[in-house]
Amino acid sequence: MLNPGSGPITVESRVDETITRYPSTGPIFLQGGPLYVLRPGQLYATYPGLTLGQYAALNGLAFERLLESLNAAAEAEQFAERTASSSRSKPDGSGWRVRATPPAGSIGYTGTYREPSADIVEVSVVSVLEARGPD
Repeated sequence: MLNPGSGPITVESRVDETITRYPSTGPIFLQGGPLYVLRPGQLYATYPGLTLGQYAALNGLAFERLLESLNAAAEAEQFAERTASSSRSKPDGSGWRVRATPPAGSIGYTGTYREPSADIVEVSVVSVLEARGPD
């Protein structure tokens, strides 16, 4: 478990910068509450550059839980980027691209195709309904 302030996102981080840098944090902010501020006498809502601390206070959220969720999403995104970049094909000396690892899982529909079972009996829907009669 992360300690508050130990990850890439801290209480002083700005909401807009956090979403720009880690797009996967967007749903966490949407679930937490509005990102805007309503001011009396103004027709439109304003979107000030809130810090995470201000955002949490505005929406009544616990700082620690918010930071934990945001840092977990940011770390998952960073991990996905690292693994994606390390599994990309690398050029060898011949000009051909060589895969670092073989593709995982089945390719297309052929990996999950099963031959039809011999014990399946085809029955016409009409004949079944005629035998049962109207319900």
